[in-house]
Amino acid sequence: MKDSEEFSSVLGQIREGLETQNMGAGLLPLLDQLGELWDRQAFRIERTLKDKSIAINLLNRTIEDLQGQQSYIEKTNEQLSYQKKLLEAQSQVLQENVRELELSNHELEQFSHIVSHDLRSPLRTITSYAQLLHRRYFQQLSDEADEFLDYITSGAIRMDQVLQDLLKFTQAGSRDNLKLKVDIAEIIEMVRFDLQQEIAVSNACISVGNLPHIEANPSDMIRLFQNLISNAIKFCRPGSRPEIFVSGRVEKDCWQFSVADNGIGLQEYYQEKAFMPFQRLTDMELPGTGMGLAICKKIVELNNGRIWYKPRPEGGTVFYFTLQKAKLPAEPELV
Repeated sequence: MKDSEEFSSVLGQIREGLETQNMGAGLLPLLDQLGELWDRQAFRIERTLKDKSIAINLLNRTIEDLQGQQSYIEKTNEQLSYQKKLLEAQSQVLQENVRELELSNHELEQFSHIVSHDLRSPLRTITSYAQLLHRRYFQQLSDEADEFLDYITSGAIRMDQVLQDLLKFTQAGSRDNLKLKVDIAEIIEMVRFDLQQEIAVSNACISVGNLPHIEANPSDMIRLFQNLISNAIKFCRPGSRPEIFVSGRVEKDCWQFSVADNGIGLQEYYQEKAFMPFQRLTDMELPGTGMGLAICKKIVELNNGRIWYKPRPEGGTVFYFTLQKAKLPAEPELV
């Protein structure tokens, strides 16, 4: 065997990579080097794992492995060529997917910039000048002119809120998605802090049951629970104290959570419409753009879950949602 020392070195690297499954893109160059050493013939080495067999094709002869054991090898040039082409095709598809994702993220950044600056800036100008006119000339203008200025101001402020919520919707559940160990009880405390003014004004009572630790994006979880709890406070029955109960449980493949309230309730036939963007399902004069539940739905679905609600017989609504547990790949066992 020519170049036996170099051949043994390359063969050892391939063997080590197969046993640890830590070879990746480094496999193809080693195979090319192996082929050059043996006049570009094909070889086969087989290593059996717990759930599958991994094979490298070699020349039809017998060689000793590192432990002095005999491995039988057979000539299968066609198989090696097929495996190599398959790896190259998979690599090309992966590279194309990465490029598409980078392009999508770039377009999202551009859209966010347009919403944040190019669209909101003129609205702020309109609002500022309408308020300035009202302050300077309110005694000189007729009641009708004052009313028109109020319409301009309130319309511009509402449009600005729509743009802010649209921006939140595009950013919700972003796939740069850093997932960490999250204590949902701590998330609820953060939501309490963010909503402390609404809680104080409404005298809302927020209680919690058993809440698990999960793997998720903390910012997304805050936004998800904050939207549901904020809605529960906002859509309370007139003259009643909002009572909200948050609970969760561990299922086989997911976590399931519920947010129950004693509010005005939501009829079952709104099930699909309720989670669409810019949907307002009540005639009550309340602030908001109808984006809260749409944002919740997007976050949940990007975590491979689903969200739905059920009316409570005694009044109010229970919102349910699931989040898929993170699936970590198991390390194969050598046999």
